Amino acid sequence: MVNGQAVEKQVEVAIVGAGPGGYVAAIRLAQLGRRVALVERERVGGICLNWGCIPMKSLLHAAHVVRSAAEARTSGIVFDSPRIDVIGLLGWKSRIVERLVRGIEFLLKANGIELVTGQARFTGPRRLAVASAGGATTAIVADKVVIATGSKPLELSGLEFGHGPVIDSNTALGLVGLPTRLAVVGAGAVGLEFATFFSRLGTKVVVIELADQILPGTDRDVAAGLQRQLQREGIDIRLKQTVRGVAAGSPARVVCFDGTAEQIVEADKVLVAAGRVPLTDGLDLNVAGVATDERGFVRTGTGYETNLEGVYAIGDVRGGPMLAHKAMAEGLALAEHLSGGRRRFRAVPACVYTDPEVATVGLSEAEARAEGREVKVAKVPASAVGRSLTLGRSEGLCKLVVDAETDKVIGAAILAPQADVLIAEAAIAVELGLRAADLGRVVHPHPTMSELLFEAAEAIHGRAVHVVNR
Repeated sequence: MVNGQAVEKQVEVAIVGAGPGGYVAAIRLAQLGRRVALVERERVGGICLNWGCIPMKSLLHAAHVVRSAAEARTSGIVFDSPRIDVIGLLGWKSRIVERLVRGIEFLLKANGIELVTGQARFTGPRRLAVASAGGATTAIVADKVVIATGSKPLELSGLEFGHGPVIDSNTALGLVGLPTRLAVVGAGAVGLEFATFFSRLGTKVVVIELADQILPGTDRDVAAGLQRQLQREGIDIRLKQTVRGVAAGSPARVVCFDGTAEQIVEADKVLVAAGRVPLTDGLDLNVAGVATDERGFVRTGTGYETNLEGVYAIGDVRGGPMLAHKAMAEGLALAEHLSGGRRRFRAVPACVYTDPEVATVGLSEAEARAEGREVKVAKVPASAVGRSLTLGRSEGLCKLVVDAETDKVIGAAILAPQADVLIAEAAIAVELGLRAADLGRVVHPHPTMSELLFEAAEAIHGRAVHVVNR
């Protein structure tokens, strides 16, 4: 403080939010020679690293180990039933997160990026005031301001977080005791990943979904295949049901309605995973005049710019698919744009880390036909690839959607082991406009799951070897 006033910093670019979009944009801008201040009120890495993607995938890996040990008896290896040390499991998860947080902090320092810790708010179009936890305030004046504050779980009326047994995904990641019964409201990616984790550790799980399929919007063949597998594992899935409320008690009673009658689901915890909303709390967007839509997402136009010149938004806060890698890609694209370059992308893959995994990119068959496009579709079962049997995971399929006239790959949907890795090849094809024939010319190593995409590409032209061509 100087004479009781906040010290003012002047930078070329101020980025609010150090999640996947924010810190990636900051590093690329610094690499391009820009002076950057990165503001974060909690921890670098954002929701994904600290309370989302990374901790969840760590826990899912542990759950996969439990299932693999139980299934090993089919190959002649027998383990005793595991003892779950929840405190040890959470500690392991936290150590992974800490290591990655420290890694990002190191990269920010190495690239000369100033990290300002505190709650940012707009005091003008390109002016910020950042209040630290200790009460100090830092004023920042920037040529450009980037809003990259991400999103938070959607709260439903009658299912407010912290009310009795109702929890959000952040809280679920830190439960120190496994609930005997868990109700999951929402059968999207987050809900199904938590359902998988808790079910494998012995919790009785019921998933309640308003839509008529799990993973609403995903290819129906893939969603149906995953649903069958989850139900085989003992997860109770109830579709086309609304949740009317939760009656407190031990256990709590979740009141559901299927259109004709009410049903009761008993649960010790109720995890609400029904979507996410933009995280703009405390930003005072109205002070600067930043326009938002009816749902609160920041409106952006060409080059991620808001209605205010020099103010931009990337990642979840601007809407669209709420994916960390999309935010990262937008961060890179914006950094290049602000430095006079050009970087564009169109193919954004999405992954769900159930077992087997689900991964998609581009248009589904239904979406392509709804656009009036003539398409060819290949559907190859995972069991056609020998590697799936050696992994003990022969359930699933790969669907490849190709433009009938040009043979260009316009979409893919995979339900299979390692789908999160396989989808990268399909994303390259969609992004670069490759043809199915191009994929079919590439030698894929054997035995690997990558052969699944090869067989699908060949099946488009009736030349698949390990399935009967239709």
